[in-house]
Amino acid sequence: MIPFLAPKSLSNRGTSVTPPSRTEPPIGLGCFLRPSVSQPRAPTMSIEHQSTSAPPGEGRLQPRLSRLTMVALTFAILNTWIALAGSIGLVLPSGGSVSFLYGFIFCVLCNLALAASLGELAAIWPTAGGQYHFVYALCTDTWKKSMSFWVGWTNIAGWLTLVTTEGFFGAQFIQAAAVIASGGTYEIEPWKTYLIFLAMVTFTTGANIWGNKILGRWNDAALYWSLLGVVIISIMLLATSDKNDARYVFTEFQNETGWSDGMAWILGLLQSALSLIGFDAALHMTEEMPRPAIDAPRAILYAVGVGGVTGTAFILVILFCITDPETVLNTPTNMPIAELILQGTGNRAAATILTLMLAICFVNGTNGCITSSSRLLYAMARDKGIVYHKYFAHIEPGLDVPVRTIIFTFIFNVLFGLLYLGPSVAFSAYAASCTIFLNVSYVIPVVVLLIRGRGVLKHFQSEHTYFALGRSGWALNTIASIFVIVTSVFFCFPTGLPVSGDEMNYVVVVIGIFLIVVGTYWFTYGKTFEGPKFEFIIGHAPGDEEAPSSNAVIEEKVITGQGKKGSIP
Repeated sequence: MIPFLAPKSLSNRGTSVTPPSRTEPPIGLGCFLRPSVSQPRAPTMSIEHQSTSAPPGEGRLQPRLSRLTMVALTFAILNTWIALAGSIGLVLPSGGSVSFLYGFIFCVLCNLALAASLGELAAIWPTAGGQYHFVYALCTDTWKKSMSFWVGWTNIAGWLTLVTTEGFFGAQFIQAAAVIASGGTYEIEPWKTYLIFLAMVTFTTGANIWGNKILGRWNDAALYWSLLGVVIISIMLLATSDKNDARYVFTEFQNETGWSDGMAWILGLLQSALSLIGFDAALHMTEEMPRPAIDAPRAILYAVGVGGVTGTAFILVILFCITDPETVLNTPTNMPIAELILQGTGNRAAATILTLMLAICFVNGTNGCITSSSRLLYAMARDKGIVYHKYFAHIEPGLDVPVRTIIFTFIFNVLFGLLYLGPSVAFSAYAASCTIFLNVSYVIPVVVLLIRGRGVLKHFQSEHTYFALGRSGWALNTIASIFVIVTSVFFCFPTGLPVSGDEMNYVVVVIGIFLIVVGTYWFTYGKTFEGPKFEFIIGHAPGDEEAPSSNAVIEEKVITGQGKKGSIP
């Protein structure tokens, strides 16, 4: 369950191709496991654009996002170390320190396997559709449209709900700062939290529409801000707080859930998995990268890696410094990390500033979520998988962003954010569903690849493919698949026994509503869905009637990392 979310508890095409300049080994996990043979560097797209104009009234996504920017955007969405701090109220009763520390490390390793599995596919098909485009390319003709459609909408559902989750996290940190600054006289109320959420979503929506040219620098700054935050808060807590002994930090196990010890450990593990959700943001931004086939796989792996390092370090800080868990977990701020900071500093002004620093991290995360969600919706509209697809498959000229899908994301979250004003279990189930939706969208392409056999990738890979798992692929795909399937099932379980109506996990109800709505659309209008046209997306621009030029053909090979097109026979 997402912690602290219960209201009462708390393009123009490149014209040139850079010639090979030096040799470099192909990027992939396999190159770390065996001696690599140097391969010539694959040519990369220039950031320069052709003079060919877009169709009248249509803009183009611009390839202006660097690898660092994509790592930054993805990490800003993950906010791993802060999300872990928010989960201590659920993890400590479900396995204690053992579940918190070792469970998180286990999740990081499994998510690295999952990220590597998706990164390998992104090196071949780097498009904004991400996972659902992978499924379309991997499935047989019989299944490609239906499977692609369902994966696409599962992914969309995950991103739309993740925007809500990030926004309310930020709003609750602002409320917590107000409680601390007022000395406890400020009263947290759901309607206040919703208004702060509304202001945050409005601001980040505007930034996405009119701030696209500074999006790269914004996300770079977000990365540095988050890293600065974890360093400052960790040093402060270690310098000012009383300490637990190493035995508590590394060996303490407790079970207050009513479940068996094994089940309690698994349920505690799930909270760590929440902090690593959203790394596919880099996949949905590939059409705005100059070198997507190279940078997208690296970006998602680096983001999970940075999240793993900062998360592990901050877990150790929390476990050493949380000497009074009862007070911390029952804080009037509804945010245990804010209470822990207040206890450590003993200074309301310092604690307020540091809590607001955490809130800004979630402003950055909300901004990144809206960016990723809008690109994914645009890709689905371009493939005619959404109502009024012609309307939504539009890039605003001059702004070069899909304004209409950005507005769609905004309206959706304004409306569904109202759930926060209702029963806490309803909103908690809605927010928690983002983890299942996103994880399911991650694992289906990997499962399809395992079923069809990894040999199918040989049709699309070449010696210039920059990320290929090689012999380690089967093991990594299997680990990723088992991890996601098992955790997704257990994530539907209640966190404790006995279960009352107010403590039941209703996430299955959200999933059921999703299946009914999307299923109805599929059986009614599904025939309009065409799936991705890879040669259209990565070969030549919309509206070009002439055959692709030699440059376009070269660019397609550059982006995909291979020279063959089409479906797997």
